[in-house]
Amino acid sequence: MIIVFLGAPGSGKGTQASVLARHLKIPFISTGDMLRKEVGNSSVLGLKAKSFMDQGGLVPDSDVISMIKERVTQKDCVSGFVLDGFPRNSVQAKAMDRAMMEINKEVNKVVYLEIPQAVAIDRISGRRVCKKCRANYHIKYSPPKAADKCDTCSGDLYQREDDKQETVIKRYQIYLEQTKGLVDYYQDRLVTIDGNLPIGEIEKNIGDKLKVAVS
Repeated sequence: MIIVFLGAPGSGKGTQASVLARHLKIPFISTGDMLRKEVGNSSVLGLKAKSFMDQGGLVPDSDVISMIKERVTQKDCVSGFVLDGFPRNSVQAKAMDRAMMEINKEVNKVVYLEIPQAVAIDRISGRRVCKKCRANYHIKYSPPKAADKCDTCSGDLYQREDDKQETVIKRYQIYLEQTKGLVDYYQDRLVTIDGNLPIGEIEKNIGDKLKVAVS
């Protein structure tokens, strides 16, 4: 089964997608994580992507699709995968469907997590990441024991450029503008979930609608 997760930045789609993938025993694939890895490796794609990501912009579709296509043809994806971070609009969705057809795959279900802008800003702008071990924290919901220090390795915590409030607002607006028509395109495969609920409740709602055991 191939499942795509949609939702504005901060909707929690990454968390829920990874949980669902674990229950289904298939890979969780995050385009954001893959792109950040490329940036960290200073690859050609990474350097190109960084210039867009630092400004809250989007990496070109062709680069992302090529990256996804290469990843999902690996052996661990033979039974399916859960994808987070792409597509963001109907043009990308159509390109994604074409790319999947080329490798004899198809998107079966699309989970859409809805949240308001205020919630997105609160969730994302509070994120902090350890420079050493990459552990994640939130200054409000999961703060470190010592301010700006990682509980695990004592490394310095920092706020990623694309997590800063002004960038988050821009990312949210881009999301709204770019995703018009996406929900309609996926209507026959769409599962809409209220993303402004406790994590456990969201997980259960997704499991119920997809008829997947999550306990």
